[in-house]
Amino acid sequence: MTHIKACCESISRTGFGTLQISEAMLLDYKKIVDGYSAISPATKASFSFAKDTDGFFPFGEEYSSIEAQPDLCERFCYWPAHSSKRKSFEFTRSEFFVAVDAFERQISELAQELMNGVCAEFGATSLTSLRAASYLQLCVYGANYGPDKRQFAQDPHEDGHLLSFIKPTRDGLVLVRGSSLEPVRLLENEIAILAGSLLTELSDYAIPAAYHAVLAPRRPVPRSSLIYFVNPDAGQELTGFFRHQPIDLKAAANARHTGFGNHPLQLT
Repeated sequence: MTHIKACCESISRTGFGTLQISEAMLLDYKKIVDGYSAISPATKASFSFAKDTDGFFPFGEEYSSIEAQPDLCERFCYWPAHSSKRKSFEFTRSEFFVAVDAFERQISELAQELMNGVCAEFGATSLTSLRAASYLQLCVYGANYGPDKRQFAQDPHEDGHLLSFIKPTRDGLVLVRGSSLEPVRLLENEIAILAGSLLTELSDYAIPAAYHAVLAPRRPVPRSSLIYFVNPDAGQELTGFFRHQPIDLKAAANARHTGFGNHPLQLT
């Protein structure tokens, strides 16, 4: 598809691109971002699995640069790799969770196609089983902060993944290019794709990681952002795009993951 090809070319050159998502994905996205507010505190507390970085996490438990300056959001994380362990929970039959599962299945297919296209741009071998180590995360920014005290609701950083698919409900996401902040503005059916540090390493530093941040609004307003973090399968033997030397991204992926305040990855 031409729009996939154009996005692959853009990511390969600049580390950033955009794609249109299907009507079905957009509908599931709306169910997720609109449905979060109806979930009770008791459900959030019971469906939280810190060692897996899975389920609900309260305000301020992840940080981007400075541990004492956490991201100003709550989180919900969904790993398909851990889904079999959650089947006994009633919450997994809720409309919210069903929409999460449906969106993740669709975005994982899109991510595989896009990553295959990026590899093809460099004549590199495609990556297998991206879904096995990737996950969906919903960030919910509320009025729990003083926007006049911080410039960023999420400090400038690069993601520690291959790719990040990001769809926010309102403005705030910015690309950090030197001293300038470039707003990312998307159409209703568009999603942003940012290269992460793992892709920079895999491409032998040909693809720059997209340094980005989330601005704190001038006044507290609700804002959510649905993100799909794409990681390589730890079992696949990888080689760099240009040097064609073996490259082990497993340790790098875990270091990036824990560097944001999360527990070590629990994937085999």
